[in-house]
Amino acid sequence: MLDLAIAIDTDTRGITMIETNRGPNLKSSRWPQDCDFQLVAFSPLGKTCDVVWTELLAEDISRALKTLTESGVMNGLKPDWYRRLARCAQGASISTDLRRVKRAEPTASV
Repeated sequence: MLDLAIAIDTDTRGITMIETNRGPNLKSSRWPQDCDFQLVAFSPLGKTCDVVWTELLAEDISRALKTLTESGVMNGLKPDWYRRLARCAQGASISTDLRRVKRAEPTASV
């Protein structure tokens, strides 16, 4: 799961105690000391989290979309989730070309 978090305390070992936007308190050993909010990844059942650097996440998303596109799996119109991820990857150093992403028409509900 991903969420925004803020540091609330540090224990005697230097482990930062954080609180996520949705409430769980977690521990992070790699919390940057010069920031307020960070994006974190964690298991909803866990007690620790990892800081997610947004630049690296955007590059990872860009690589995944590029792989899908180059493999031919995503030929034709793209679903909404693909377009949302492509927008997240915009500006990444290996960004997907968003001009070629066509929106899929919504399916009619019966």
